[in-house]
Order: sequence, then C-alpha cells, then structure tokens
Amino acid sequence: MGIPIVIRMVDVLDQPLPSDASVSIQLETPSEILSHATTISEPFGLTPSSETKRLTVTVEHPDYASQRVTVLLGTEPYYWDNRGCELVKKQAGYELKITLGRVRQAPVTPPPWGEKTSGDKPGAFSLQEQGSPKRYAVLGSMLRTDTVVRMLEDSSAGRIAGTILSEASKEGWGRLHTKDSQPIIPEDHGGFLWLEYGGVTGKRLDEPRFLIAVWAPSLKERIPEEGLDYIVFFSPSTAAEGYPRSAYPFRSNYPYVVSPKDTMSQPYLNLAYRYLFGSGVLVQQSIASGKPAVVVMPIFPAVPDNPKAAELMWQPFNSQEGLHRLLLEISQFLHGFGYKDGSDFRRWQGASAPEDGMPEMPGPTAMSSVNQPRPKIRKVTVAGFSSGVSGALRVIDNVKIKDAGRFPSAFFGIPNASSGREFAELWSEIWDLDFSLNEALTAIKRETLEKKLIAWLNSGRDKRRLRMYHSGYTIGNVRPSQLFPALAALRKIVTVPPAAGNAWAEEWRDPDERWSLACFSTSYLLASVSTPDIKPVMPLTTDSNANNVVHPFTCALGFGHASKLR
Repeated sequence: MGIPIVIRMVDVLDQPLPSDASVSIQLETPSEILSHATTISEPFGLTPSSETKRLTVTVEHPDYASQRVTVLLGTEPYYWDNRGCELVKKQAGYELKITLGRVRQAPVTPPPWGEKTSGDKPGAFSLQEQGSPKRYAVLGSMLRTDTVVRMLEDSSAGRIAGTILSEASKEGWGRLHTKDSQPIIPEDHGGFLWLEYGGVTGKRLDEPRFLIAVWAPSLKERIPEEGLDYIVFFSPSTAAEGYPRSAYPFRSNYPYVVSPKDTMSQPYLNLAYRYLFGSGVLVQQSIASGKPAVVVMPIFPAVPDNPKAAELMWQPFNSQEGLHRLLLEISQFLHGFGYKDGSDFRRWQGASAPEDGMPEMPGPTAMSSVNQPRPKIRKVTVAGFSSGVSGALRVIDNVKIKDAGRFPSAFFGIPNASSGREFAELWSEIWDLDFSLNEALTAIKRETLEKKLIAWLNSGRDKRRLRMYHSGYTIGNVRPSQLFPALAALRKIVTVPPAAGNAWAEEWRDPDERWSLACFSTSYLLASVSTPDIKPVMPLTTDSNANNVVHPFTCALGFGHASKLR
C-alpha cells in the first residue's frame, strides 16, 4: 500500500483557483508509466503504489502560467524539483501544494534579416553569438560595459546634519559633494529579466498582459527571514512621450512593436534600457549604493488620446492592491526561477526565454527534500520621475483597483479587506525624482501633491521616508519655500550656499532624517567641461536645451542618493 498524497492548487495569495485547471498526472514504476488527466480546481487525492518511483504533475490553466513538478517517491524523505511547490507531511500521508502565478518570462525572437522591419513582433529581439547563449538585443552590451558612477555623498564636516551641496561658485560637479564608484559591470552584480504579467497563456486574449522589467541583485548571503526589498520605478507617461498607441486590452502596438517603421527599434523595451542601464544608470547606482534591492519597472502602454482611455493609464499599478499583487507575483516567479544567494544568472538576460512560441528553456534539475517558501517582501519603495507622478502619487489614495471590471481583483489585486493594511506596512519610501508640477500635464495640483506626501509620511510614524529632488525644469527656478509652503513650515535644517549668478541650490533635511528636499536651479546643474566617462553625464552650459536636459539628470542624481539613504 502506498502513501496517500493530496494535491492542492493555489494562487500566490494561497487561495484556491477560481475555476478548473487541466491536470496531468504521470506515475512511473520500474515496469510501466501510468498517465491520467483530469479537470479540477479542488484538492484531490491519489495513492501511488509502493512500487511508484516518480510522480509528475502538470497543471495548466487559462489564467495562470503552467506548472510542473516531479516528486521522487520510494524512500523517505521525498525529493522534488520545483521550488515553487511544497510537499508537507501530514498525519495521513502528504500534501503537495502547487502555486500558480500570473507571470512568465517574456518571449524573444531573432531580429529579421536586414536592418528594417515594422509592426508588432512576437517578442523582444534577441541575439546569439556562436558558442554563447542568446541574449536580449541592445541590452547585451550595456550589461557588459564597465561604468563609473558618480553619486551624491553627504558631507557633515562641522555641521549638525549632512548635505549634498557645496559652493555654487565652483565648476560643474564641484557644486555637489560626490563620490565615484569603482567601475561597475552590471552582469557581475545581478541579472535582468523581461517578464509578462496578466493574461500570459494566450488563452485570454481579451485580458491585458503587461511587460515588466526586473533587475535582481546578486545575493552574497541567504535571503533574510524578513525578505527582500523592492524599488518600483514609474517612468514618465508613454502617452505623453509619443509611443505607439494601444487600446485595451493592449494586444496591438504593445509591447514588442517596432517604431518608427522600417527600423529595428522596440521603443517600449528601449524605455527600460535607457533608464535602468543607459543614461539613467539606475541599476548601476543601486549597485554602487551597497544596499541592493530588486528594481521593478512596469512598462505602461500609451493609451489612445481620449478621456475614457486615459482613465486606464497606470492601472492596475496605481493602486496599493495592484502594486502589492504585482510584487507578490514577481517574488513567486523569481523564487521558482531559482533566484537565491549564489545565483549565477546563466539563465537570465534572455538565455532561457521562450522563442517564437516555443516553451521556455528548462533549468537544471534542482531536487530538494526541504520546503523553500517564497521570500517575503520586506520593504517597498515607490519612485517616480516627471509625469510618472501621475501613477506613483495615486497609489496613496487608491487602496483598491479603480477599474475592477477590466482588472479583476482576483487576478490583478488582493480581494480582501486587509490588502491596504498589508501593503501599508511594507511601503516604506517615496522618491520624488523631479515630479512634474505641471497641473495641465498630470491633473495634480502642486498643493495637493505636497499635502498627500506629508500625510503619507506621517501616517507611517517613524517607519516611512520621503525623498524629493527638483530641478529648474519642474520648479521654474523658483525657490522651494514659494512652491512647498507646507514643507517649509515643518521643523528642518536648511542648507543654502551663496548663489553665483543664476546658479543656486537649497536643501532641507528633517532632523530625524524622515524626509529631505533638494532643489537646484538649472544653472547649478550645468558644467562647462564634459565628463563623458562619468555617469550620469552632467549637462553642459552650451546645451541649447539645458533646461530640459537637467530634468533626467536630476532623476539619476536623486535615485542614487536616495538609494544610499535607504
């Protein structure tokens, strides 16, 4: 007589599946292989014979990425090969819990011959050199390039509190306290993945699926019991920046579309490459900070230019339950993918991604007899640049997903009353990386922005942090006391170096280090001599559009400094 095994299928919330899944069961004995298929959502049991050496269960569901697990039976302890599954010994037998997620690796596709193509593509362009695994095109060289990152550094010599500001009369970088990193080669410090989230099986074409960029740092030590830290970065609105328009459910013109036509450019992918590894160097700065975190960048489709469509922009991630669910899904995927201390990342960067409809490349077999629960989420930072404030700030107000009809809570959120409280405990920081103060662009009044940020900060007592960095582009070269009167009224330490012509800067620091604000005039962030080997590159006084260029430069400066203060 064999040992009974109950198979239970759940989602990342540990809830039963909402509808039946197709389950394939294979039992292998020394003399035969027995196969059985069923359609079910409830837990069900089986009792393999004592001769059964191997049990393989495959679960497919139209709303979840498929899962497969093989359990080696016979002599206890039993071993199994899927870290996303758990085998728990009960009083009478075992329970095999199979967790299904809504994330999968984004597919890749070889670029067509020639240098011109157009329209939607089945995946991210990939390249493969002879004798090497395939890699995401464009990104490959960025991951292998060594970069020296110059980061803001607090100087506290002779002061009550530190400051990043030096003297306005100095040249370029000399106006700031900084420190250069050692040369950083990103692929030596972690791995990058393109992920799809939502309707990823191809069986729900009326349901959206989103492209998500994820950077996971290498871990030198075991993941602590408290879990991993996550930084979610909201880039400026793709609708405002002229990306190809895509209507709900975002199945055309997004995310792998080539634009302009007759090129090889995939703009939605290039968006992440630019901010994370290119001119923004957000990943390199996260590495240099010495405080690694998983960096998540949702890539939003540019919705059509009409009021109804505009309401869908940023959803479902401009809500607490939507953002929480996304991070839980990513955490589950990374765990099952083998992310842990000592990961070598050979399967990352597109190496194991599904290609042109083919299944994902299997990873090396990793059998274990010990349950390895998904790591917890320890702290969450929400960061936004420019018009990304339209998504990031609304997370404060939107506990639940606004349009639950198009983004059902069961699939894109957390359908219980405690979801807001749970996320509130995790949400520790907001980074205002030169948020746009243009009400016509964001539909957010400046005084509303200020009040919401202060209210959010105070609702977390001593657990929350607020970091704000603004350039002349967003503040119109106006002093912060005129723009942020509520912050000006708070207890703070003010640093104001003497101005030099139009070059001025001002920094406010909370004595308890809960919040900080740094404002720079456009001229303060300009250099007369270029330093192209140092990233981010400081704009030049000769730049014809200097006021615009300091905008992304401030984002990069702020991200690096806030990363060090985390």
